[in-house]
Amino acid sequence: MPEKALEGVKVLDLTHHIAGPWCTKLLADYGADVLKVERPEGDPARGMPPFYHDEIDQDKSLLFLYLNTCKRGITLNLKTLQGRRMFRELLQDVDLLVENFSPRVMASLDLGYESLHELNPSLVMVSISNFGQTGPYRDYLASDLVGFAMGGYMYVTGWPHTPPNKLWGSQAYHTTSNRAYLGILIALFHRLATGQGQHVDVSCQQAVAKTLAHAPQSWDIEGVVIKRMGVFRQTAADTKV
Repeated sequence: MPEKALEGVKVLDLTHHIAGPWCTKLLADYGADVLKVERPEGDPARGMPPFYHDEIDQDKSLLFLYLNTCKRGITLNLKTLQGRRMFRELLQDVDLLVENFSPRVMASLDLGYESLHELNPSLVMVSISNFGQTGPYRDYLASDLVGFAMGGYMYVTGWPHTPPNKLWGSQAYHTTSNRAYLGILIALFHRLATGQGQHVDVSCQQAVAKTLAHAPQSWDIEGVVIKRMGVFRQTAADTKV
């Protein structure tokens, strides 16, 4: 078999639920060695349907299994000194760390980027959150629906005579994971060229906003508000304000 693009890249996966595990699944699919670190009670996605043969069991969530194919796994309690010590030992031999805790969590555990950079200067650390690591919304709780709405996509989805619509599934979370994956590739190229790691900050709101195609530019350049038009695309000439 041909060598995969990310073969040889070692990843510590601290992600959970959907926004994050999809990103690290993409890394694993392209050959990265991904070690998923779960909390003692397990990833919350283990309790999410659908379940294999409709049997509610933490080992039979099809969503969890799908998001974590091609990964190895361990359980580690980062709330304990021993757990953090073991995590730091693991971190010395990896290229990439991906996490999607709330912005203050890693620093509260003394596992923020500055601390980990001292331990592994070439480490690429990726933090995925609802609204980014800084800014007035950084500590706000959110969901896929909130990310989809705050990113602006609901305003342009649906028909003019209906309320804003949400696309099927967890589109905001998957979009965020996809944008994190692209950021990782750029950071890894930078690491190859310079030997330096960096902290990649990924915001769900910003990731969704980047999917709006020409809508933001239509307003910035021509003062045009792109509105909901069902299955049709609206051009700048359709609506002037």
